[in-house]
Amino acid sequence: MSDFTSLVDLKNKTVHPRVFVDPEIYKAEQEKLFGRCWLFIGHESQVPNQGDYVTTYMGEEPVIFVKDRSDRLRVFLNSCRHRGVKVCRKDHGNTKIFTCPYHGWSYNTEGGLQGVPQIREAYHNDLDKDKWGLIEVPRVESHYGLVFACFDEESQSLTEYLGSFAFYLDLILRRSKGGTVSTPGTHRWRMPGNWKLASEQFAGDNYHADTLHRSPNLIGLGPDEYRGGTPWDTDFEAKCSNGHGWINFHLPSEDIPPVQAEYMKQLEKEAQEVLPPRQAALINGVQVGTIFPNFSILGFLGFTTIRVWHPRGPKEMEVWSWGLIERDAPPEIVEITRKMQCLTFSPSGIFEQDDGCVWGEITDTLSGQNRINYPLNYQMGAGHGKELADKPGLLHPPSTEIGVFGYHEHWREMMGRK
Repeated sequence: MSDFTSLVDLKNKTVHPRVFVDPEIYKAEQEKLFGRCWLFIGHESQVPNQGDYVTTYMGEEPVIFVKDRSDRLRVFLNSCRHRGVKVCRKDHGNTKIFTCPYHGWSYNTEGGLQGVPQIREAYHNDLDKDKWGLIEVPRVESHYGLVFACFDEESQSLTEYLGSFAFYLDLILRRSKGGTVSTPGTHRWRMPGNWKLASEQFAGDNYHADTLHRSPNLIGLGPDEYRGGTPWDTDFEAKCSNGHGWINFHLPSEDIPPVQAEYMKQLEKEAQEVLPPRQAALINGVQVGTIFPNFSILGFLGFTTIRVWHPRGPKEMEVWSWGLIERDAPPEIVEITRKMQCLTFSPSGIFEQDDGCVWGEITDTLSGQNRINYPLNYQMGAGHGKELADKPGLLHPPSTEIGVFGYHEHWREMMGRK
């Protein structure tokens, strides 16, 4: 199959199960999505000094995110030009040189080939080191601390790619004067399920919360319902450009720990100084979103988690998750944030366990020889969205699937490009 566009039915708002389980589709996504879209690499606060680095992935390809000797942020394929071995095997650190453990080729933080064992005796000084540096990802740009990279030299800028979604993303990134930093450490875990199931949920599936997350609610770890009380005002979902989607709804202060609630009030005041009024009015609540294809962000109960859904085959994903906190947040807020993230959205988190369970089951059931012939329904809210003057995108109050299907509309467009 070379034409994947028929798998997303724009008229009937359905998606074919093969989108989530077909190996041929998964292979094509590595080129058409991960080879062309802007992908999240890390936060600037993770590499504050020259020589600081973290290792991560762009799709299936391992990469190094590093600050070079001139303070430039760079991304390189983590692969020696000699035989392809990873030249950096640590998760993070500081270095002047990356050295391949196989034959000893070494590279500086600008990616240049620095040293080659036996270059005189074995290569007779014929090796042109200028031609054998690390392969650099050509596009690296940052949005208020979040760093993205793109393999496609002809791609639009990151600002253009984010489009209308930046309005909502900045509710978290720009609500304080000092901006945000990444909390130390990374949660990483593998689970069954196609990576797009996680991405699409964060792009606009608020419908599942009342049912799937009912047990946490019963023990007092969430609101009675996840829809808010002022539709179209503070409580809405937005289908944004380029497949990005956003969920926003107000959370009563009594559902937040008192210390955190008081801090959120301080942030509201500060946001009024740094954001336009229409944005400042939205910062205190639950905020969930996806930047196509595989980066998601969630603000909930006073903390923020960011994550990447790394593809690991059509039926498995690897989740990498970080905390995000205001740079000048007091220690007690940092500690509450850390605990809340571990309790709710982490490998052992109550909400995370719910989600992971169903994502794995979905890929199992959709693989059946009979079930795979019947499409999935994404019709909720279709035709009932509105465009409002004070908020970008196509809006509809929770619950709706206009943002979720918008994700697949863009998937269809990208997979159909030559």
